[in-house]
Amino acid sequence: MLFGRVNLHPMTAHEALEISEMAPADLDEVLAIEQVSFPTPWTRKMFLEEMSNRNARLLVFRRGKAIAGYICFWEVLDEAHLMNIAVHPRHRSQGYGMSMMQVLENVSVRDGVKRVLLDVARRNVPARSLYKKCGFHSIGFRKKYYTAEEDDAIVMEKWLGPAGVYAAPSKSKEP
Repeated sequence: MLFGRVNLHPMTAHEALEISEMAPADLDEVLAIEQVSFPTPWTRKMFLEEMSNRNARLLVFRRGKAIAGYICFWEVLDEAHLMNIAVHPRHRSQGYGMSMMQVLENVSVRDGVKRVLLDVARRNVPARSLYKKCGFHSIGFRKKYYTAEEDDAIVMEKWLGPAGVYAAPSKSKEP
């Protein structure tokens, strides 16, 4: 299923990104981004398993012919859980992550999702900053969740309204 085009966040260049469902043919590029983005990157097998999971949504974002980033999330009943998101290093700090998160929200609202959840490493300040800018709030943590990095996970949520607007109060519980 082709998702079309999305314009980057207003603070960035006015170039649109092409969005499509991730396909096995995308995996070489996706894995290259994954390798430089995470200390314990997903494997080809993990991505392929997600592609066959009926609850999983995997989207790639292209700038021209190259993949600039991707996002993987699950939709279960009325909740979405962000599983993985990465932007190619040459496109970081340009609004791609914000645009990708907006697509996640738009797809979720369209599919009847009311709340989006995610886990983020406590030491991953850039990602935590992005999620806060997107309206996510801390609701708890998972001690030593990221074992390879020996880091805790911050659990964050965002309640969605009909237009992806934050719709429910949440108390911050950051350690």
